[in-house]
Amino acid sequence: MLKRKKISRGNIACVISLMLKLTLLEGLPKYEGVNEAKALASALRIMMKGYDQRKVKNLKISAHRAIDKEDFLKWLSRKTDFLHISSHGKVEKGRTVLHITQGGKITAEDIENLPIKAKVIFLNACQVSRDDMADAFFKAGKPNCRYYLAPRKDVPFDEAFIVALLFYKRAFLEKRPKLYSALKYVYNLKDIRTNYWLWIP
Repeated sequence: MLKRKKISRGNIACVISLMLKLTLLEGLPKYEGVNEAKALASALRIMMKGYDQRKVKNLKISAHRAIDKEDFLKWLSRKTDFLHISSHGKVEKGRTVLHITQGGKITAEDIENLPIKAKVIFLNACQVSRDDMADAFFKAGKPNCRYYLAPRKDVPFDEAFIVALLFYKRAFLEKRPKLYSALKYVYNLKDIRTNYWLWIP
């Protein structure tokens, strides 16, 4: 069984030296009036203009709002380095379930056989830092190395957005961007009501 792990430099073994592609997938329905993926993309693009362009010019950001379950699953499998997923999460009858647009529901069984390529999965939804969902993402695409980052309990939208934005700022836009620094920052947050767990297989 997978367990959350306290990270150390020895745990950060994935080679992600270029970190060129960030895919932001929005699963929340339009009627809720929230689009975390679009907001993150806009904020990061603005922040990029304030940094040395030589350090961030190769960063490609793609944001997409899923149309339905089929489209959502298709975008999970796109080629990318970082995959950010925004949706609702809930534990139902002992299983972790993602609630997305058009009344769609995504379970670990939907995910585990997908050809997911991302090395870092950031699932920003309530109650999704659980064994079944983490295990599914570690099976999907049979990666040599992957990290799974997700909140353990309910997380308010404003906190979810701020945590994600600061994580990507540290991973991509610092003077010396480092994955280790970004992961450690989120894992050790003290001023956020929920807590994010980092999973390593």
